[in-house]
Amino acid sequence: VGRLLIKIKTANRTFVKKKGRISMNKKTYNNLLALARAARGKIKMIYLHWTAGQHITNHIERADYHICILGDGRIEIECDDLTELRTHTWQRNTGGVGIALCCGLGATANNGYDADFGPYPPTPEQITAMAEVIAVLSRELELPIDKNCIMTHCEAALLDGYGPYSGDPETRWDLWYIDDPGTKEKMQPGGDVLRGLANWFKTMGIPIE
Repeated sequence: VGRLLIKIKTANRTFVKKKGRISMNKKTYNNLLALARAARGKIKMIYLHWTAGQHITNHIERADYHICILGDGRIEIECDDLTELRTHTWQRNTGGVGIALCCGLGATANNGYDADFGPYPPTPEQITAMAEVIAVLSRELELPIDKNCIMTHCEAALLDGYGPYSGDPETRWDLWYIDDPGTKEKMQPGGDVLRGLANWFKTMGIPIE
């Protein structure tokens, strides 16, 4: 059975999303609001990851991250408090929220822009949902959507000496480059894509079903 596609057009972005994922679930939205408001003033950073797994979660991933996003864009909140200490980003966990896309198993970095994501690539639905979550959290936590407060694990790893080309056996390159589901541009710097989308949602609003 065919599924209806819905487009949201702006001057710079066109979103094509399957019916049923055009809006954030109201319960999820309200839960995010409550968690963020309770943690306001206690969270300084948001870190964006992938699980290096399949498009579903497992018990390890649920323990490492505060929020996981499944392959179809569904959002799973894995905590009761955003200040809970999770082991998502080396030396950066205190005061940081970890959000992860469930994807990346078998991915190969190459030079980033030519990465091979393997059988579980980041999906447009996941990328869009992550941007929506960032928009909600940044507003309620009173954090600007910029690289000083919101960064990918790859960006953090590059700063801390274990990113791409470091030679570190624990190299991390999460979301180094990804496709932009808004502009349809292929393989753009992941942090720029996600912050750009999040700023768009923060300005234009997030549809709630």
